[in-house]
Amino acid sequence: MGVSYFITITSQNHSGVLTAVTTALGELGGDMHHASQSIVHGLFTMTIAAQFPEHRTIEVIKEHLLQVGRNYEMAVLIRELLEDEADVISTDSTYYLTVNGQDAPGVVRVISGMLAQMLITIESLSARPSSASTFSMVMRLSISDTTDLQELIDELDIFSTLNSLEISLLTEEDYFRSELPADVTLHNMLRG
Repeated sequence: MGVSYFITITSQNHSGVLTAVTTALGELGGDMHHASQSIVHGLFTMTIAAQFPEHRTIEVIKEHLLQVGRNYEMAVLIRELLEDEADVISTDSTYYLTVNGQDAPGVVRVISGMLAQMLITIESLSARPSSASTFSMVMRLSISDTTDLQELIDELDIFSTLNSLEISLLTEEDYFRSELPADVTLHNMLRG
């Protein structure tokens, strides 16, 4: 059967880093099930959920990745995924929450708190500055059919008005049919 691991990698961003990582995983017999990669402040970052043959220990995987990434100043963190954490498939609906406007401390904290109170899962989040004082953010959400969407929309409307933000909650279909946000990277990054 194999064993599943969650791997977080950071390194200097140089051409060939992704190739080095995926080659190393292949050499170890790893089968990637989920992966996310981005550049943050000039650093290559990647998270991976992958299954490996049972004889591949965390130490062996980490050592091999560090060896392959030695020219990139790579750092690797690995933890085993328990059986009930591996390949969980949600039956909830996917929505996208977009936020644009004045950057201020606490915006992500308040919005994530609202979502947590309604038991809404944030599947992924991408945020970046639009200018010196503004930012754009997209959250991919997993929302149960029993969630009161109108209550969430009303709370977000109040928060957006008080903080001069533009906030939209869209179904997955509407999000990808909508005009691209100012930062097209955010739109494309969360597409899967």
